[in-house]
Amino acid sequence: MDEVINLITALTDKVYHYEAEPNARPPYIVWQEIGQGDILSADNRQDGYAVTGTIDIYSLNEKEPLVPEVYNALNDHDISFYLKSVQYEQDTKLIHTEFEFDVIGDAC
Repeated sequence: MDEVINLITALTDKVYHYEAEPNARPPYIVWQEIGQGDILSADNRQDGYAVTGTIDIYSLNEKEPLVPEVYNALNDHDISFYLKSVQYEQDTKLIHTEFEFDVIGDAC
């Protein structure tokens, strides 16, 4: 997970975990873990796993530069991901772009 955090904080200093701080000015990124993805088991033990999470970009700009920057950074670091959704948030007037990713870890 540290690789994802380092990757997005290298793109902007406006990065939040779970939710943005009140009155955060766009564009900004919110990331969160969703849960455990695929599991590799051996000898009746969990030997490895994938953590699934999201990177959400909030912007007023339809062609927000952070979107391709995040896309390219994930690709450049060989992190599995896909574009989950792009939504217009009526209440805030923000464009919300969501990437879902998986990172591999060792069992604890």
